[in-house]
Amino acid sequence: MDFALALGGGGARGLAHLGFLLELGKQGLRPQAVAGTSMGAIVGGFYCAGQDLARLCQIIAHLDLPSFFGLPKTHRTLVEQAVAASFLEKLRGKPWWEATAQRNSRFLAFLRLFTKGQRFEELSPPFTAVACDLLTGEEVRLHVGPAYLGIGASAALPGLLGPIRWRERWLIDGGVVNNLPIDVVMDKAERIVAVDVAAPLGTEPTTLVDVALRAYGITARALQELQISRARERLGERLILVKPELPSLGLLDFHRLSEAVEAGREAAKAVIPELLG
Repeated sequence: MDFALALGGGGARGLAHLGFLLELGKQGLRPQAVAGTSMGAIVGGFYCAGQDLARLCQIIAHLDLPSFFGLPKTHRTLVEQAVAASFLEKLRGKPWWEATAQRNSRFLAFLRLFTKGQRFEELSPPFTAVACDLLTGEEVRLHVGPAYLGIGASAALPGLLGPIRWRERWLIDGGVVNNLPIDVVMDKAERIVAVDVAAPLGTEPTTLVDVALRAYGITARALQELQISRARERLGERLILVKPELPSLGLLDFHRLSEAVEAGREAAKAVIPELLG
């Protein structure tokens, strides 16, 4: 049975997509089309660029990604640092985008390497990355042009990376508007498999930053649930929603790669009989 994939965002939790795709590959299952948001865009883009995902897991396991990109251990600390850096840049009279210029540059170089410098038009199966226009709030679906740049825009998490310039737009993480892009591939295949790795709300807030992050999380979750509900209304049994078991994995827990990959594998095993049937 033919199917298309929607890979959701969730930071390091999205590493589960690697295990999910690896397990599908073991059974000779290949999607007709793929759409991804944020980490789903990164993994989906690498997959459609023809990367050997098993080898990619080995490479990531030996990389200290937080140190490479200059990340702290928690999302809260990340936001606090971003606020402080923005304040200092404003005092110095520097353009706002310079605060993350070095991190953005490293990130885009990383994406360019692992997408082999390909354009969206060269990827197979066809791939779409979802981003958000910072100025208008519009959802932007990227499927033409340099793949690394579109994927980078889709994964430009505020506080972590600065907005990515795409033609005449400033783009940020697509999770703001469409964290699980089911609708992007809704008409691409008989079945739609959506892999949801969104983070739970987490522990009780203890600071004002925690409260702000919790408020954002509540809004994002409500929006995603609404979008899933609408997709179910339209697709019915054609929609297969998958939620890998990642109860304690945080957004920046990249060192827990093996746990995320294994969770993705187990989630795939649960739906493979349906896809083979």
